[in-house]
Amino acid sequence: MNLIMQSSAVFVAMLAAGCASVPSQKSTDAPAGFQAVRDQPHYQVSVRPGEGVWPADTLFRLPNPSVADGAPDAGITTSQADLVANHAARSVCQSLAPWLRWTSGDEGGLMTLQLVRIMANNRGVTATSAVIDAAVPGPFRLPAGLGALQVASQMQDASGAPLLEMRWARGANPLLHRARISTIGDAWELAPSHGRDLRDALKTYLKTTQPADVQKANLALCEQRFGHVSAAGRAASLIVPLSPEAIDPARPPADPKPSETP
Repeated sequence: MNLIMQSSAVFVAMLAAGCASVPSQKSTDAPAGFQAVRDQPHYQVSVRPGEGVWPADTLFRLPNPSVADGAPDAGITTSQADLVANHAARSVCQSLAPWLRWTSGDEGGLMTLQLVRIMANNRGVTATSAVIDAAVPGPFRLPAGLGALQVASQMQDASGAPLLEMRWARGANPLLHRARISTIGDAWELAPSHGRDLRDALKTYLKTTQPADVQKANLALCEQRFGHVSAAGRAASLIVPLSPEAIDPARPPADPKPSETP
Protein backbone atom coordinates (compact mmCIF):
# COMPACT_ATOMS: atom_id res chain seq x y z
CA MET A 1 0.00 0.00 0.00
CA ASN A 2 2.82 2.41 0.87
CA LEU A 3 4.47 1.68 -2.47
CA ILE A 4 1.24 2.47 -4.29
CA MET A 5 0.81 5.72 -2.37
CA GLN A 6 4.40 6.72 -3.02
CA SER A 7 4.06 5.94 -6.72
CA SER A 8 0.85 7.97 -6.91
CA ALA A 9 2.54 10.90 -5.19
CA VAL A 10 5.45 10.79 -7.64
CA PHE A 11 3.05 10.66 -10.58
CA VAL A 12 1.05 13.65 -9.31
CA ALA A 13 4.29 15.56 -8.82
CA MET A 14 5.27 14.78 -12.42
CA LEU A 15 1.93 16.08 -13.64
CA ALA A 16 2.22 19.27 -11.60
CA ALA A 17 5.72 19.84 -12.95
CA GLY A 18 4.48 19.26 -16.49
CA CYS A 19 2.83 22.67 -16.93
CA ALA A 20 3.58 24.38 -20.20
CA SER A 21 6.07 27.17 -19.63
CA VAL A 22 5.28 30.52 -21.21
CA PRO A 23 7.43 33.20 -22.86
CA SER A 24 9.08 35.35 -20.20
CA GLN A 25 7.65 38.84 -19.84
CA LYS A 26 10.82 40.20 -18.21
CA SER A 27 12.32 41.59 -21.40
CA THR A 28 15.05 44.16 -20.86
CA ASP A 29 13.26 46.57 -23.20
CA ALA A 30 9.89 46.20 -21.46
CA PRO A 31 8.26 49.45 -20.33
CA ALA A 32 8.88 50.37 -16.71
CA GLY A 33 6.18 50.43 -14.08
CA PHE A 34 4.74 46.93 -14.41
CA GLN A 35 4.27 45.18 -11.07
CA ALA A 36 4.26 41.39 -10.90
CA VAL A 37 1.08 39.81 -9.55
CA ARG A 38 2.13 36.27 -10.45
CA ASP A 39 5.63 35.16 -11.36
CA GLN A 40 5.82 31.45 -12.15
CA PRO A 41 7.30 29.70 -15.20
CA HIS A 42 3.81 28.66 -16.31
CA TYR A 43 1.77 31.62 -15.03
CA GLN A 44 2.83 35.26 -15.24
CA VAL A 45 0.72 38.34 -14.61
CA SER A 46 1.89 41.93 -14.27
CA VAL A 47 -0.07 45.19 -14.17
CA ARG A 48 0.72 48.87 -14.59
CA PRO A 49 -1.62 51.65 -13.42
CA GLY A 50 -2.19 54.44 -15.93
CA GLU A 51 -2.67 58.17 -15.55
CA GLY A 52 -6.12 58.38 -17.06
CA VAL A 53 -9.20 59.34 -15.08
CA TRP A 54 -11.68 56.56 -14.38
CA PRO A 55 -15.12 57.57 -15.68
CA ALA A 56 -17.57 58.19 -12.87
CA ASP A 57 -20.29 56.23 -14.69
CA THR A 58 -17.84 53.39 -15.54
CA LEU A 59 -19.19 53.36 -19.12
CA PHE A 60 -17.00 51.31 -21.49
CA ARG A 61 -17.30 50.13 -25.05
CA LEU A 62 -17.40 46.37 -25.53
CA PRO A 63 -13.96 44.70 -25.54
CA ASN A 64 -12.05 44.95 -28.80
CA PRO A 65 -9.91 41.83 -29.42
CA SER A 66 -7.08 41.38 -31.94
CA VAL A 67 -4.36 38.85 -32.79
CA ALA A 68 -0.79 40.11 -33.16
CA ASP A 69 1.16 39.28 -36.32
CA GLY A 70 2.99 36.00 -35.81
CA ALA A 71 1.10 35.20 -32.59
CA PRO A 72 -0.31 31.80 -33.62
CA ASP A 73 2.04 28.82 -33.67
CA ALA A 74 2.40 26.80 -36.86
CA GLY A 75 -0.64 24.58 -37.27
CA ILE A 76 -3.07 27.18 -35.94
CA THR A 77 -5.27 28.71 -38.63
CA THR A 78 -6.51 32.29 -38.77
CA SER A 79 -10.05 31.17 -37.94
CA GLN A 80 -8.78 29.22 -34.93
CA ALA A 81 -6.82 32.24 -33.67
CA ASP A 82 -9.92 34.40 -34.10
CA LEU A 83 -11.94 31.83 -32.14
CA VAL A 84 -9.53 32.09 -29.20
CA ALA A 85 -9.52 35.91 -29.42
CA ASN A 86 -13.31 36.03 -29.41
CA HIS A 87 -13.48 33.65 -26.44
CA ALA A 88 -10.98 35.83 -24.55
CA ALA A 89 -13.05 38.96 -25.27
CA ARG A 90 -16.27 37.16 -24.31
CA SER A 91 -14.70 36.10 -21.01
CA VAL A 92 -13.55 39.66 -20.25
CA CYS A 93 -17.00 40.98 -21.11
CA GLN A 94 -18.71 38.52 -18.78
CA SER A 95 -16.16 38.85 -15.96
CA LEU A 96 -16.50 42.63 -15.86
CA ALA A 97 -20.28 42.71 -16.40
CA PRO A 98 -20.99 43.14 -12.65
CA TRP A 99 -18.60 46.10 -12.40
CA LEU A 100 -18.81 48.18 -15.59
CA ARG A 101 -21.53 49.50 -17.86
CA TRP A 102 -20.95 48.05 -21.31
CA THR A 103 -22.17 49.82 -24.44
CA SER A 104 -22.15 48.79 -28.09
CA GLY A 105 -21.95 52.47 -29.04
CA ASP A 106 -18.94 54.73 -29.66
CA GLU A 107 -18.94 56.56 -26.33
CA GLY A 108 -17.22 55.65 -23.07
CA GLY A 109 -13.82 54.19 -22.27
CA LEU A 110 -11.93 51.61 -24.31
CA MET A 111 -11.04 48.01 -23.46
CA THR A 112 -8.57 46.34 -25.81
CA LEU A 113 -6.88 42.97 -25.66
CA GLN A 114 -4.33 41.52 -28.05
CA LEU A 115 -3.29 37.89 -28.25
CA VAL A 116 0.50 38.11 -28.30
CA ARG A 117 1.17 34.37 -28.48
CA ILE A 118 -0.99 31.31 -29.04
CA MET A 119 1.11 28.23 -28.31
CA ALA A 120 -0.40 25.12 -29.86
CA ASN A 121 -0.79 21.91 -27.93
CA ASN A 122 0.38 18.73 -29.62
CA ARG A 123 -2.73 17.23 -31.16
CA GLY A 124 -1.38 13.66 -31.15
CA VAL A 125 -0.42 13.74 -27.47
CA THR A 126 -3.72 15.44 -26.66
CA ALA A 127 -5.68 12.74 -28.48
CA THR A 128 -3.81 10.02 -26.57
CA SER A 129 -4.57 11.77 -23.29
CA ALA A 130 -8.24 12.04 -24.23
CA VAL A 131 -8.47 8.32 -25.00
CA ILE A 132 -6.81 7.35 -21.73
CA ASP A 133 -8.93 9.87 -19.81
CA ALA A 134 -12.08 8.20 -21.15
CA ALA A 135 -10.83 4.76 -20.15
CA VAL A 136 -9.59 5.36 -16.61
CA PRO A 137 -11.38 6.77 -13.55
CA GLY A 138 -10.61 10.36 -12.66
CA PRO A 139 -9.03 13.06 -14.81
CA PHE A 140 -5.88 12.09 -16.68
CA ARG A 141 -3.54 13.95 -18.98
CA LEU A 142 0.00 13.31 -20.18
CA PRO A 143 2.34 16.12 -19.02
CA ALA A 144 3.64 16.77 -22.54
CA GLY A 145 2.64 18.72 -25.63
CA LEU A 146 0.80 21.36 -23.61
CA GLY A 147 -0.30 24.69 -25.05
CA ALA A 148 -0.25 28.25 -23.68
CA LEU A 149 -1.68 31.72 -24.20
CA GLN A 150 -0.20 35.20 -23.84
CA VAL A 151 -2.35 38.35 -23.80
CA ALA A 152 -1.72 42.09 -23.48
CA SER A 153 -4.80 44.03 -22.35
CA GLN A 154 -5.49 47.66 -21.59
CA MET A 155 -8.26 49.81 -20.18
CA GLN A 156 -8.36 53.42 -21.48
CA ASP A 157 -10.50 56.43 -20.76
CA ALA A 158 -12.56 58.11 -23.49
CA SER A 159 -9.57 60.20 -24.59
CA GLY A 160 -7.34 57.14 -25.02
CA ALA A 161 -5.26 57.66 -21.87
CA PRO A 162 -4.37 54.34 -20.19
CA LEU A 163 -6.18 53.46 -16.99
CA LEU A 164 -4.67 50.03 -16.43
CA GLU A 165 -2.44 47.73 -18.48
CA MET A 166 -1.99 44.03 -17.90
CA ARG A 167 0.49 41.56 -19.33
CA TRP A 168 -0.71 38.02 -18.91
CA ALA A 169 0.62 34.59 -19.87
CA ARG A 170 -0.35 31.11 -18.75
CA GLY A 171 0.50 27.56 -19.77
CA ALA A 172 -1.78 24.56 -19.46
CA ASN A 173 -1.61 22.37 -16.38
CA PRO A 174 -2.25 18.60 -16.81
CA LEU A 175 -4.08 18.51 -13.47
CA LEU A 176 -6.39 21.45 -14.20
CA HIS A 177 -6.99 21.54 -17.95
CA ARG A 178 -8.58 18.65 -19.80
CA ALA A 179 -7.18 17.51 -23.12
CA ARG A 180 -9.23 18.85 -26.04
CA ILE A 181 -8.44 17.37 -29.45
CA SER A 182 -7.49 20.60 -31.18
CA THR A 183 -4.29 22.60 -31.58
CA ILE A 184 -6.04 25.51 -29.80
CA GLY A 185 -7.61 23.35 -27.09
CA ASP A 186 -5.39 24.67 -24.30
CA ALA A 187 -5.32 28.30 -25.47
CA TRP A 188 -9.13 28.35 -25.65
CA GLU A 189 -9.41 26.69 -22.23
CA LEU A 190 -7.03 29.25 -20.70
CA ALA A 191 -8.73 32.35 -22.12
CA PRO A 192 -11.32 32.79 -19.31
CA SER A 193 -8.50 32.86 -16.75
CA HIS A 194 -7.26 36.09 -18.33
CA GLY A 195 -10.70 37.66 -17.85
CA ARG A 196 -10.81 36.67 -14.19
CA ASP A 197 -7.32 38.04 -13.53
CA LEU A 198 -8.23 41.34 -15.20
CA ARG A 199 -11.35 41.54 -13.05
CA ASP A 200 -9.28 40.99 -9.91
CA ALA A 201 -6.80 43.70 -10.97
CA LEU A 202 -9.63 46.19 -11.51
CA LYS A 203 -11.25 45.66 -8.11
CA THR A 204 -8.77 48.20 -6.74
CA TYR A 205 -10.56 50.84 -8.80
CA LEU A 206 -14.10 49.47 -9.00
CA LYS A 207 -15.54 49.36 -5.51
CA THR A 208 -19.26 49.06 -6.27
CA THR A 209 -21.11 46.55 -8.42
CA GLN A 210 -23.79 47.59 -10.89
CA PRO A 211 -27.53 47.17 -10.21
CA ALA A 212 -29.02 43.83 -11.23
CA ASP A 213 -30.78 45.26 -14.31
CA VAL A 214 -27.51 46.76 -15.59
CA GLN A 215 -25.67 43.48 -15.04
CA LYS A 216 -28.38 41.62 -16.97
CA ALA A 217 -28.19 44.12 -19.83
CA ASN A 218 -24.40 43.82 -19.83
CA LEU A 219 -24.53 40.04 -20.21
CA ALA A 220 -27.05 40.38 -23.04
CA LEU A 221 -24.65 42.71 -24.86
CA CYS A 222 -21.80 40.25 -24.31
CA GLU A 223 -23.79 37.43 -25.87
CA GLN A 224 -24.98 39.61 -28.73
CA ARG A 225 -21.45 40.68 -29.65
CA PHE A 226 -19.41 37.56 -28.87
CA GLY A 227 -21.94 34.72 -29.00
CA HIS A 228 -22.10 31.92 -26.45
CA VAL A 229 -20.63 28.48 -25.97
CA SER A 230 -23.10 25.65 -26.51
CA ALA A 231 -24.58 24.56 -23.18
CA ALA A 232 -25.07 21.04 -24.55
CA GLY A 233 -21.47 21.05 -25.74
CA ARG A 234 -20.21 22.06 -22.30
CA ALA A 235 -22.22 19.26 -20.71
CA ALA A 236 -20.97 16.72 -23.23
CA SER A 237 -17.39 17.90 -22.65
CA LEU A 238 -17.60 16.53 -19.12
CA ILE A 239 -17.63 13.08 -20.71
CA VAL A 240 -15.93 13.61 -24.08
CA PRO A 241 -13.37 16.43 -24.39
CA LEU A 242 -14.87 18.08 -27.48
CA SER A 243 -12.77 20.58 -29.39
CA PRO A 244 -13.46 24.34 -29.09
CA GLU A 245 -14.48 24.34 -32.74
CA ALA A 246 -17.24 21.84 -31.93
CA ILE A 247 -18.86 23.78 -29.07
CA ASP A 248 -18.02 27.45 -29.74
CA PRO A 249 -19.78 29.03 -32.75
CA ALA A 250 -17.50 32.08 -32.45
CA ARG A 251 -18.60 35.67 -32.93
CA PRO A 252 -21.93 36.20 -34.68
CA PRO A 253 -21.50 37.64 -38.20
CA ALA A 254 -23.13 40.92 -37.19
CA ASP A 255 -25.11 42.42 -34.35
CA PRO A 256 -28.77 41.60 -35.05
CA LYS A 257 -29.87 45.10 -34.06
CA PRO A 258 -28.45 48.17 -32.32
CA SER A 259 -28.55 47.94 -28.54
CA GLU A 260 -29.13 50.73 -26.11
CA THR A 261 -26.63 51.53 -23.37
CA PRO A 262 -27.68 49.73 -20.16
